Amino acid sequence: MPETVFLGREDELARMAARLRRAGDSEPQVVVVDGPAGIGKTSLVRRFVRDPGSVCRVLWASGSESEADLPYGVLAQLVAGLADEPDAPLRDLNGCGRAGSALPDPIGVGSALIDALGRAQDRSSVVLVIDDMSWADTPSLHALTFALRRLRVDRVLTLLAARDTVDPRLPTGLRRILAEDGTLRLTLGGLGVDELAELGRGSGDAPLSRRAATRLQAHTHGNPLHIRALLDQVPRDVLAASDAALPAPRSYARLANDGLAACTVPAQRLVAAASVLGMFSPLHKAARVGEVATPLDALEEAVAAGLLAEEPAVDLPRATFAHPLQRAAVYQGLGPRRRSHLHEAAARVADEPAEALRHRARAAVQPDAGLADELAAYAARQADEGAWSAAAAYLMSGARLTADRTRAEERTVQAVEYLLLAGDVGQAVELTDTVRRLPRTAQQQYVLGRLALESGRQDEARRELTAAWRSRSADTEPETVRCVAEQMAWLCLIQSDAHGAVSWARRGLDTGPGDRASLLRDELALALALTGRFDEGLKAVADLPERGPYSGAKELDGLFARGALRMWNGEYDAACRNLSESCAAHRNGGLPSVVATSLGYLADAEYRAGRWDESIAHSTQAVSLAEDTDHMSMLALAHAVAAYPLAGRGDFPAAREHVRCAIEYANRLADANDLAYAMSALALLRAAESDHAGVVEALSPLLGPELPYRDAIDEPGVFPWRHLLVEGLVRTGRTREAEAVLVPYETLAEARGRRPDMAAAARCRGMIEGARGDTDAAERAFRAGLRHCGQDTTCWERALLHLAYGAFLRRGSKRGAAAVELDVAWAAFTRLDAVPFLEQCRTELAACGRTSARPRTASHSVLTPQELTVGSLAAQGLSNRQIARELALSIKTIEYHLGHIYAKLGLTSCVGLVAALSPSP
Repeated sequence: MPETVFLGREDELARMAARLRRAGDSEPQVVVVDGPAGIGKTSLVRRFVRDPGSVCRVLWASGSESEADLPYGVLAQLVAGLADEPDAPLRDLNGCGRAGSALPDPIGVGSALIDALGRAQDRSSVVLVIDDMSWADTPSLHALTFALRRLRVDRVLTLLAARDTVDPRLPTGLRRILAEDGTLRLTLGGLGVDELAELGRGSGDAPLSRRAATRLQAHTHGNPLHIRALLDQVPRDVLAASDAALPAPRSYARLANDGLAACTVPAQRLVAAASVLGMFSPLHKAARVGEVATPLDALEEAVAAGLLAEEPAVDLPRATFAHPLQRAAVYQGLGPRRRSHLHEAAARVADEPAEALRHRARAAVQPDAGLADELAAYAARQADEGAWSAAAAYLMSGARLTADRTRAEERTVQAVEYLLLAGDVGQAVELTDTVRRLPRTAQQQYVLGRLALESGRQDEARRELTAAWRSRSADTEPETVRCVAEQMAWLCLIQSDAHGAVSWARRGLDTGPGDRASLLRDELALALALTGRFDEGLKAVADLPERGPYSGAKELDGLFARGALRMWNGEYDAACRNLSESCAAHRNGGLPSVVATSLGYLADAEYRAGRWDESIAHSTQAVSLAEDTDHMSMLALAHAVAAYPLAGRGDFPAAREHVRCAIEYANRLADANDLAYAMSALALLRAAESDHAGVVEALSPLLGPELPYRDAIDEPGVFPWRHLLVEGLVRTGRTREAEAVLVPYETLAEARGRRPDMAAAARCRGMIEGARGDTDAAERAFRAGLRHCGQDTTCWERALLHLAYGAFLRRGSKRGAAAVELDVAWAAFTRLDAVPFLEQCRTELAACGRTSARPRTASHSVLTPQELTVGSLAAQGLSNRQIARELALSIKTIEYHLGHIYAKLGLTSCVGLVAALSPSP
């Protein structure tokens, strides 16, 4: 099969060139090329990047079936094309598959990739190519997704080639990027008649007539591989004859094997060995596997025959297939005996034990207990290092080679759990039916329960997990028992069944310490606090160091809960510190799902503390991270908390979108806690819009009997719904109903000693008494609320108290005293840029005779949330690179935002920026 010329696809090339020009203007672009095998995806991308008019740096990587389980294999290929030495962890990606090497977190790798791309685009645009994306390894895909979502003003064009863009192996976040309106999707069809005529002239002595080209196109639907097969197979006069039936094209495998048969024995051996090693392999290794004495001569012959491709040597010569179908055709044509023999040879020359093990598994022709045990042991080591995708692949191989049926079934179920831990939810869910068909064991029921929980089927999850617990025996692995209890405790928590969560968390802890990072102590501490045993909850995590760094499963379990409990108790400084530490610690070797949860809770604590700039930044990161890592169960929380400060600032369009998403995910997951988050966010939005009837409508479902468990919903400090509902009822004239809602909240807040909730309850009491005309009781309530706030002058509840108290005094004709309270509220709202509340305050002040009062325009009111976050960090003295790493954005994006900030605020120096954006005293 001689090399053929590239023809046609002019429209696709033009559209790709247009996207490259836009990328060159600092508009990052994503192009996905999809279509069936052999349609020309790789050829199109290669032609595009080799166009002499495209002056850019190309970073190319290809997915390979043989390396789909090699952690960061695809990203390592990209990094190899960088001109500068990358920083850690990119520098160490090639060692990720080695025994004893810890697997870096995709978030950290993605952040490092953003930084590397920022430096690579200094001289020219960057074209990032991932060919055969469906066979890319999962950690690379997660890191790539994280990076792509954070390219804002970068000169980067990303080209992704895949047969199927909805392949479940692709992370959900990546599939979302591929489906976005801004992504250019090129679905390749067959070549047209005019292009076929050109192809005929380029591949044969006699040109094709128009009639022949038309018949060929109709017969093959324009598929380039089938066309080339027929051009080699059928004479030109037969193609042109209208009465001659055209044969079906010989398969690509037949063409490849015909080409192989025409080569000398050394070339045949080299190509065969290369097919066993993968899409590309070191030439010397292929020569050893194939027993080729003169590998360069054999390579030259294989290239001339179109079987292998010649590439510029970066280090040592490589044997490379031009197309995955060529490699597949040769590999499948080897026959079982020879294929097994070559895999055995490949195992003997492998550089790493993992590579040798993989080849030995593929060489096996019957169950092999010893090899199966080795594969399972290696999978366990990979699991210990957090390389869950590789662990799943090796354990699946081990299961296939396990003669003992029971043991094979156990390994299959364990492999599915590893897929869930890897975040490969799509792949794991596809295996649900396989797991269901296996005998009912504790491990099988546990994995089915976890699959149901990940898919939002909570009733099914409870049934399966309960069954798993009941069917455990002395032979059940302690780790499985611990995991069942952990998942049940988490399910109870999200369903607001804290008493159940206490019981399950204690059962899990009673099994003893485990080898993996766990949430059992987190769950116990949270559940104890939600059942009114706050001190017991803190005691459960009391042995954790007060300050980091934290490492190891024991020190990680409980970090998140400690921060959450302190937030609920109104200890906002400590809560923000603890939650920030939880996020950082779990990002470096802990549980990825806890990172997004910690960020969401951190944003909530910052909102309550009156640190709205930070809250907006961290809630935005929480949403993005949950989407990127496929943790859909975190999205209702993240979107709800993101809406809180945006509604408070009057950015109603952005707040409405977050509320819409929070409600959507809450409905999808159908649990009490997510419902409470979503409805609280909706109520905060409507309160800021002064739609008090809408507040009551939004929160009424939380009073209904439909919720079987209410522990978290009714516990003071967790959700802000009770005081919002009371205020809405008072403002709509329904004081009797307000009283009924307030009394249990008031009583419980007092019993728990939760000062922020005692302050909010006192504000509500003052409003009710004021509406009833009992001015003395109202004044006592407002003053008590201010005492509960203590000396914390920045918390949001204190500002609301001053506003409510001032409005009450004004209605009682105490204008002077009212103005004092309203002035304090005014200052707090101005600092936060809480525009709707400034308007309320201005109206009250005007009624006090302060008609000159006008909302002062905050320096940051014209800035977007992202600009405000960047500017605030710059005002604290961080360098552009430090800001980029903190926010996981490229330096180009930071420079872009700073340019806009300076222009919008009319600044010319960093001194002015510090003055404009430093926190107010």
